[in-house]
Amino acid sequence: MSAFDNFKQKYGPWALIAGASHGVGAAFARQLAERGLNCVLVARREDALRDLQQELIERYAVEVRVISLDLAQPDAAVRLIAAVADLDIGLLVYNAGGDPYITRFLDSSTDDWASLLRLNALTVMECCHGFGARMFERQRGGLVLVGSQSALGGIRKLAMYSATKAFALNLGESLWAEWKDHGIDVLNLLIGTVDTPTMRQAMVKLNIKDALSMELPSASDIVTIALHELPYGPTFVHPEDTVGDGAMRQARRAHVIKISAEAAVFIGAD
Repeated sequence: MSAFDNFKQKYGPWALIAGASHGVGAAFARQLAERGLNCVLVARREDALRDLQQELIERYAVEVRVISLDLAQPDAAVRLIAAVADLDIGLLVYNAGGDPYITRFLDSSTDDWASLLRLNALTVMECCHGFGARMFERQRGGLVLVGSQSALGGIRKLAMYSATKAFALNLGESLWAEWKDHGIDVLNLLIGTVDTPTMRQAMVKLNIKDALSMELPSASDIVTIALHELPYGPTFVHPEDTVGDGAMRQARRAHVIKISAEAAVFIGAD
């Protein structure tokens, strides 16, 4: 059995990629389709999803379902889970959640911040719960939460973004601790910068020097690393963990194991 066959057996037959219209999400879709997984593509831009759908079908001969959905809406997760109730989703990649504001906290409204909170926290939680329950029942599957290094600490002009990414990071690491002995792999992928249209546009908007020519890591390379690291969880920090022995990855893994064992004395080991 080939490596791709093993991957498909563990995480197939269907993968759902939230935020699949371009950049990292589209790169995940391409590499998962290459491994033989059927793909559900989710984003707001249906035209971009349709183009990617055609590409995946023609190049990899997989099934592809397109769902145009704003994941910041209050009922997004309920609608998404219902839309794929007939599919066996073995891998969830939650890649949505960029910060469209990049402003000081008081310079955007609470309505704007509430939308980002739903996108990066509430919808994430509801998707993990809904799809995780299916994976737990069959005792195999995978979850990739595409996050940001901003999750590791507060950052000026990224208050809500860093806060919501920290939520996803802690949720993911906790789920890794709960699910790792039940055949479900969880990986938090913390990215610094990546060459995507969204990143370039943000840099241009912020008048960053050489915004369009600055060398940045490619989405494809980052996704290749993420899919390799998925079985090892719970967190991979890019690019720091690509060099040496991956000290940050090892430290976070050891911390989750240690703190979970210590907490078991008070909250139980079940």
